[in-house]
Amino acid sequence: MSELTGSCHCGAVQITVPGEPFQILQCNCSLCRKTGWIGGFWHPDSVQVDAKPEALRDYVQGDKTITVWHCAKCGSTTHWTPLTAPPDRMGVNMRMFEPDDWQHLPIRKVDGASL
Repeated sequence: MSELTGSCHCGAVQITVPGEPFQILQCNCSLCRKTGWIGGFWHPDSVQVDAKPEALRDYVQGDKTITVWHCAKCGSTTHWTPLTAPPDRMGVNMRMFEPDDWQHLPIRKVDGASL
């Protein structure tokens, strides 16, 4: 499995992961719907986010379990890091990678709107 490297629309945020994710989820909660999120998950230690500090903006969603990160320049939702969520999992928006890198993988749909 070879590493994947992707970026936000303008390229200010680069993300590298060690290979295909162990899982891809598409959630229908309001945050995921409105940001176009399709998430791949890795251990935080295995994800490399390359961006100047001023290139990232954070948003803590309602239940305060994760911090969602966006590019400050183009607005792309890039990844999330855990706050109170399990610390061994970090989400990366699969849309940061080329479609050929991940669209062949199964995507599990999650009903987050009903939770």
